[in-house]
Amino acid sequence: MKTPIAKVWTFGSDSNPAKEYETLQYTDGSTSCGCPGWTRRVTSDGTRSCKHTRLVDQNRADHQCLVSHGYDRNDTGTNPQPQTKITSTPRLGERKFAL
Repeated sequence: MKTPIAKVWTFGSDSNPAKEYETLQYTDGSTSCGCPGWTRRVTSDGTRSCKHTRLVDQNRADHQCLVSHGYDRNDTGTNPQPQTKITSTPRLGERKFAL
């Protein structure tokens, strides 16, 4: 069974302003990221890390991200309900999406 997602952050690339990466935090506290740092680097014990997941671990992700999106369980506790929080306005020529 897959672990449900608790929160998603979108970070901009430092090297290419046109690229964005999503970092996920799961309900069990684990994290994953779509950036090259996380996808390409694996330590000898099999764990992964990148600057985005470290920001999540340090509780600094909300201040550094472009957008964050949290999930909250409904009253029955079975289906996560999205709670959208757009923390920045879109750049000129970009669309704003609320999930």
